[in-house]
Amino acid sequence: MGLIVSNIFLAWQNRADEATLSGGSWQSTLPITNMQNRQVQKVARTADALAASTQFDIDLGAPRTIAVLALVVHNISAAGTCRVRGSNVSNFASTVYDSGAVNVWPDGQIPQNLLEWEEDNFWLGTMSAQARAGYQSPYINIMAAPVYARYWRVEIVDTTNSDGYVQIGRLFLANGWTPTVNYNYGAELGYEDPTPVDTSLSGAEFFDQRSKFRVFSFDLQYVTGTEAYGYALELQRLAGVTGEVLAVPDAADTGNIPARAFVGRLRQIGRVRQTQPTAYEVSLELKELL
Repeated sequence: MGLIVSNIFLAWQNRADEATLSGGSWQSTLPITNMQNRQVQKVARTADALAASTQFDIDLGAPRTIAVLALVVHNISAAGTCRVRGSNVSNFASTVYDSGAVNVWPDGQIPQNLLEWEEDNFWLGTMSAQARAGYQSPYINIMAAPVYARYWRVEIVDTTNSDGYVQIGRLFLANGWTPTVNYNYGAELGYEDPTPVDTSLSGAEFFDQRSKFRVFSFDLQYVTGTEAYGYALELQRLAGVTGEVLAVPDAADTGNIPARAFVGRLRQIGRVRQTQPTAYEVSLELKELL
């Protein structure tokens, strides 16, 4: 079987901030509304790890077209699952979308011959707890097709979480775009470290350590007119250099999604260029938000 590659998925105009969140049980000092704060380190934290405590509802106020729901900077363990449902009735008596219970951390990310059997992730091949803690990557639920719904329910089941609670730094809920033609070869993904380095007269170095962040730059060289004006230009208009943008370079590459996918902002907006009468291209650079 050949390599299966999914085109890049981009989403912007996060609807979480205009929503009303309810349900579950949350610590009074770290309430559910913290998920509506862009500072992802200001987390919402449940009172315990009971399934009834780790679910919540989202009321968008009016039906919206949604293509992705993501939970950013969470502590859900390797055993945790998440179910996402969309509805146009508040009691979810009928639904227009149901993901079913999905593993938050994909299986088979690490070959077993690289793991010790004593490790908690040996049988699943998932990332270790230490490795998971080092990623800002969100849990990402991309719908097969955009869903028009007002109400959404997120049901996390992680009752054996060793922390004794579930915490989430940011909720992301938006429509999205998958270009017809994927980005070009030559795309670049890497970390930048803004840590200042001072050198003494003796040559010793001193560091004021800062948090590293990812940067992803890529070119979409074969964009249709509809995509150029309906998506690429709208992304620039609505997000600018301040708005949140979720980037999933390859949704089919589930094992590497934690390393590759993140919520960031446009560092460089990039103009839409008309290269042929009916063809366009755009270059984008995304900086991870911390």
